[in-house]
Amino acid sequence: MRLKPGSYLILGMLDSGVSTGYAIKKAVDRSTRFFWAASLAQVYPELAALENDGYITGSDEPHGDRPRRTYRLTDKGRAALEEWLRSERVPDFEQRDEGLLRVFFADALPAADALALVRRLRARAEEIDRDFQAEILPLASRVPGRFRLIAAREGADYFAWRAAWFRNLEAELAADLDPESRL
Repeated sequence: MRLKPGSYLILGMLDSGVSTGYAIKKAVDRSTRFFWAASLAQVYPELAALENDGYITGSDEPHGDRPRRTYRLTDKGRAALEEWLRSERVPDFEQRDEGLLRVFFADALPAADALALVRRLRARAEEIDRDFQAEILPLASRVPGRFRLIAAREGADYFAWRAAWFRNLEAELAADLDPESRL
């Protein structure tokens, strides 16, 4: 089995002590989703594939009436994670941003509608920036180790920059619609 980045996400979460599919999804939502998201529809099949290939081992541990399966890394899984972390291959950069995709095609809209789109995107960017500052950074600062906080700081810097970028774009487009406002 050739491991994909999503596989390493699972191995890393298990290495950090997260042990169920649901807990992995919750941890992703509170940490990596800003640069590497995962849905439950991705987590559970990946757990099954990793278990089938011997990277992790699982055991059934019901929680009340609900079935629950917990996982842990095997030596093979730990070795794969460490090899990936040490790899000299520089990963490809991929950013998927539907808002920026809409901006890219916004010439198809009248100017006022394009401005309205940018306003919505600015408001969302500011909301994400606030959430990141209020939730993600404080959470990352309480987690043992150094590098989760480093990644969170990069995210905070990015989302602060993004909110400012959308504010500037909104002001530019608003000025284009109302040339009198530049006087």
